[in-house]
Amino acid sequence: MKIKDLIAMKLFKKCKLLTKNIGLENTISSAMVLEAMDIENWTRRNQLIMTSFYALKDASNNEITDFFQKMKEIGISGLIVKVDRLIANIPDWLIERCFEYEIPLIKAPENISYEKIMLTIYEPLLNHQEHLLRTYYDVRQQFTKVERNLRSFEQIMETFYQLIKLPCRLKIDSLGIDIHYGGNFDNYVVSQHQFLQTTEFTKNLYEKLTLFSQEQNQQITALKTEILSPLAQKCTLSIYQESSEVKQSDLMIIENVTDLIQEKLQTESILKKERYARMNNLADAILQNTPKNADELNSLLDEAHINSYPYYQGIAFICPNEEKRTEDESFIAKKLRRLRKLEIYFDHYNYTVVLFNLKSESDAVTKKEIKQLFTEKETISKQFHFSLSQIKKKSGLKEILFECLDTLRFNRSFFIDYVISVKDLGIFRFFMQEDQFRQLETIIPEELTNLRYDNKELFDTLHTFFKTNRNYKQTAETLFLHPKTIRYRLNKVEELLRIDLTNPIQLVNYEIGTYLLSMKRSSTNE
Repeated sequence: MKIKDLIAMKLFKKCKLLTKNIGLENTISSAMVLEAMDIENWTRRNQLIMTSFYALKDASNNEITDFFQKMKEIGISGLIVKVDRLIANIPDWLIERCFEYEIPLIKAPENISYEKIMLTIYEPLLNHQEHLLRTYYDVRQQFTKVERNLRSFEQIMETFYQLIKLPCRLKIDSLGIDIHYGGNFDNYVVSQHQFLQTTEFTKNLYEKLTLFSQEQNQQITALKTEILSPLAQKCTLSIYQESSEVKQSDLMIIENVTDLIQEKLQTESILKKERYARMNNLADAILQNTPKNADELNSLLDEAHINSYPYYQGIAFICPNEEKRTEDESFIAKKLRRLRKLEIYFDHYNYTVVLFNLKSESDAVTKKEIKQLFTEKETISKQFHFSLSQIKKKSGLKEILFECLDTLRFNRSFFIDYVISVKDLGIFRFFMQEDQFRQLETIIPEELTNLRYDNKELFDTLHTFFKTNRNYKQTAETLFLHPKTIRYRLNKVEELLRIDLTNPIQLVNYEIGTYLLSMKRSSTNE
């Protein structure tokens, strides 16, 4: 109820509004008789205060100013001063203060009791609250009847539309849901927005939007609320209407449907977690604990829906720096899984493996495909390493996980590229097993390791010499030096390492060692 509604009632025909049109739209939610000026301790927003003026007559100017400032800050709806035989007229200074602080002032005659004023105010308020509670209860009953059979957001929105009889929309970006009923307002732009004040019957936060369409030359009002859920980062419910006034009864219907949507989201979240756990355990059984029994393996593959074709390939990715692991991991997994139709993935605490079921060997995922997949997001290529297994038949399933993880481990110590295949390792695959991997560093001559740390200039010259296929001229051009300088440096390298660069056996050993040290330096930098 508003001030203008109150003064239009029969009882208030005998009263007089002394502040013209000030505050006529103020909402009244309760009423209280003023006994003392400490209103901050007992009053509340949208309350109508009644007084006989005795509480104010002996107050000082500063106390009066403080009293009106508090009323303004709290949000008092208005002031009713009841005159009696001792106070026949309201002082001009009180009227001036009400104008100054924009608080409606109503003068009530002596023959109207506080009891009658209270009844006049509370009767419609209580009736309105009863109506809202009845609406909430009836709508809840309607939803309860339907809730047992609700299986989708589509059904929830259809029922909601039948109850509210206004155009509405549910949008859940993470689930790809965008449901419209009663019209589409995408071509409307927001020209104004404000937040609705919550009441004792609303728990959601509502935003009131003014929308305008140049095509239709029409202005409408939209009511929007965000529904929080662990499953959906952004879930928005919108209701559209021509009138700018929001009915409290409509809010009761909206409150009910938001409860139902939230329950549905929570149910979906639980089901998603259960399905994730079940599929992760299934992938674990296929990749880590591959059954030796063919029938048991086929049963697992059938359950995972990846037993349609004869070939398999695994792709693993890892964030080398555990402290910098990000939410990009779920984004990467989704992108990789879309590369081929039949797949299952295993999510470990520090790596993820996607297993594809392929029709032919030519369907294998390539390094180029993976690099193109993340060209738009450079941070992924800088933070994550990817490895591809070889194509395997069903009998070689157990080798896929080992190939992926061993390749990642090698790349972590001896960096080759952000995306590598087990084929890239060549002869180094011999060292991929855990018990032999540590021996890889032992084949690097100690003198070569010292050269890398003590004389970077000579080491880089040697490394470039090997990369240019032992060509002095190309080495000089690459390093922007004179060929004589290159020959001088390489002679110095021969002297320090005590090797002969024309000896093919020594050359192969030191070339491998140089590449390993160079890759290890790249890995450290990454």
